[in-house]
Amino acid sequence: MVLPGQARAVGEDEWQLSARLGAANATGFPTSSWGPAGALDLEYGFHEAFAARASLGVLEHPVPAIKNVTKGGTLRATTALAGLTYTFDVLRLVPYISIDVGLVQWSGGGQPAHSTFAAETVLGADYYLTTRWAWGASAQYIFAPADLYNNYLELGENPLAFSFTLRLSRLF
Repeated sequence: MVLPGQARAVGEDEWQLSARLGAANATGFPTSSWGPAGALDLEYGFHEAFAARASLGVLEHPVPAIKNVTKGGTLRATTALAGLTYTFDVLRLVPYISIDVGLVQWSGGGQPAHSTFAAETVLGADYYLTTRWAWGASAQYIFAPADLYNNYLELGENPLAFSFTLRLSRLF
């Protein structure tokens, strides 16, 4: 039951469609070069706190040239991910964490195009304007799990991406 002045995350047997738009870079540091990021997320609540999630996204950011290794340019990541979202209902503000896995297609940046298994960790929060509309913000980290495992101190050797996005959502 939703009380006046309250809203909740995707409830059991409900759908949520969200559009995200923001910026991305390779390190997450404010002084690094940034590029655009965007995604569409679809979530289905199968429990009051858990939702299945699918996400399609694109981000790109400049990468510097490395002598005798890459010529630099703009690195693009196109993602197709699926995972699980856990929400913490706190009246109208709903923080959440999501863990997703899927494929990422890397292209540009002076490297040959290639696809790889990828994972994404998302931390965010939505503010519910009504029981059907919400806006929020989130931070995403996309990486190749095998690469991260082999070189966790340097956050992996292959391309990775951090992005910060604003999100508008509609529940059905």
